[in-house]
Amino acid sequence: EESNDALVHLRHEYIFSVSSSNVCAGYQAGSAWSDAQDGELDGNVIDMTPDGALSWRFDDVQPGAVIDVPVYIAAGSTRQEAYDTLAKAKSQPEAHWRELTISYWHGFLAAAVPAPAASESVRELYERSLLAMKLMSDERSGSVVAAPEFDEGFTRCGGYAYCWGRDAAFITTALDRVGLQELSTRFYDWTLTAQDPDGSWQQRHYHDGRLAPSWGLQIDEGASILWGMWQHYAHTRDAAFADRVWPAVAKGADFLIGYLDAETGLPLPSRDLWEERSAEHTYSAAAVYGGLTAAASFARLRGDEALAAGWSRAADTIARSIRERCWNEERGALYRALKLGVPEGVYREAATQGQPVSTSVNAKGYVTYALEFDPVLDISLLGVSVPFGVLPVDDPIMISTAEAVEQALTAPVVGGIKRYENDPYIGGNPWILTTLWLCHYRIARGQYDEAWRHLQWAVEHRTAMGLLPEQVDQLTGETAWVVPLTWSHAMYILAVQMLVEHGQIPATQATES
Repeated sequence: EESNDALVHLRHEYIFSVSSSNVCAGYQAGSAWSDAQDGELDGNVIDMTPDGALSWRFDDVQPGAVIDVPVYIAAGSTRQEAYDTLAKAKSQPEAHWRELTISYWHGFLAAAVPAPAASESVRELYERSLLAMKLMSDERSGSVVAAPEFDEGFTRCGGYAYCWGRDAAFITTALDRVGLQELSTRFYDWTLTAQDPDGSWQQRHYHDGRLAPSWGLQIDEGASILWGMWQHYAHTRDAAFADRVWPAVAKGADFLIGYLDAETGLPLPSRDLWEERSAEHTYSAAAVYGGLTAAASFARLRGDEALAAGWSRAADTIARSIRERCWNEERGALYRALKLGVPEGVYREAATQGQPVSTSVNAKGYVTYALEFDPVLDISLLGVSVPFGVLPVDDPIMISTAEAVEQALTAPVVGGIKRYENDPYIGGNPWILTTLWLCHYRIARGQYDEAWRHLQWAVEHRTAMGLLPEQVDQLTGETAWVVPLTWSHAMYILAVQMLVEHGQIPATQATES
């Protein structure tokens, strides 16, 4: 676009204009990557490639001299909006915007709970985590995305630039702990617009609040939102917030009640938190327990003891079922799930071997084949205690489960904790958030040396920019896959705050006399 000396890129409802305060000497729109490398740009090429390039000419550059080329990327919903924003950017020197940005982020950190008096690396990652969580929070909608999108072609995953209720419940709890409760309030206000009429919440949404594609109900999502709402209220004691969310809480709790399996007492089959299989998952049951317990607390707040008692009874039934039905004596740990959906071939082989199996038929006549028990060890089993509190952390069931999980899932070369046994995703690496999940459990047990070891592992595997990835390569220790993962940063903040609360880190630096 010659009048603005800018390349213009369009992506759905967004338009970006790219330019500099220096007038460009050449440009290419389309098929620009290879030509940019040889320095010969040929203007416009009509094709379907989205890349573009700009070039600048500098005459009489002396040896050792430095030339600055500020590049501005301006966005808008129309071309004129993008051009107007670009003009505003060019109206001030680059240093003006740099100082304004630095001042903004220093002010943001100053308004949060300061980093505790730990090592420099722990403090640096603490502050970087606050920045990361803020950047992943949408200013307009209030949603919180899991990560910036990096696999836009969806070649190896279903995408990450979405808002999941599960991730957000952990993230907002961390935001509350560090004094950034306004971000949490905005998120939960958004959830009121995203709830379905039946009281459920769907698996994921775009950052602007629109419903995103999913692959089936994931019961822990809505349950986690209810649990997170109570966590937020318990932190803020904001009566107006409690009144505002109450209709959604009541509908959400009733949906959870209606989704319980009369046979097992657990939530009916749905997708697991890793979104890979359908079953009556122990973690999902724990999340539903947390959601119903939270709803009962809101009901008591309103003086409705009868409603609170009903939801509490349902939660107690889930707790009994987890204790009585989900214990795997053979492995000394909780089962990951009951009624695990499997292909027909797996079902028939298991039946031949004498394993407990079952089938069910839906209204259209389709058969679901299931194994009655899923014995795979999974880090999410710790969720039964931390954070949902179905069983105490020192319950023999949880002590044995945690030990089995750590033994089975510790990566032998680089350390860290994997998601579950024989995890096929991106090679089955250890994850940051899973390692910190075990850290949370160790803190709650008072096992601080072990907790510090897991926390330090996360600190040591941040990127050069101080960000936490999703995974760490199990052989090299290098960053693997998503960067940053907001849930990773939230788990780190929660771990640090738990250590502060348990007296293992002074809350603030001692003042010098």
